[in-house]
Amino acid sequence: MGHPEWASAQRRFAAEWYRDGHMPLDGVWSYFYGIGGDADEFSIDAYLHELGELPPSQMKLLAFAMQEINAERMADS
Repeated sequence: MGHPEWASAQRRFAAEWYRDGHMPLDGVWSYFYGIGGDADEFSIDAYLHELGELPPSQMKLLAFAMQEINAERMADS
């Protein structure tokens, strides 16, 4: 599967975000799934640990979910 140039940078960013403890896996996956993501929790876990890939559309949706999670956390603080 060919990935766009930005894919590896996006995966590193997502892994760093996850390692920084912004939200546990089940919360990230639930949010992602709730906004239309169709990758399973195992695939998201592998991606966030830089052990797996996602299709570009799912990578973009996961990035959007992370942005929304951050925005909600900032609004709550």
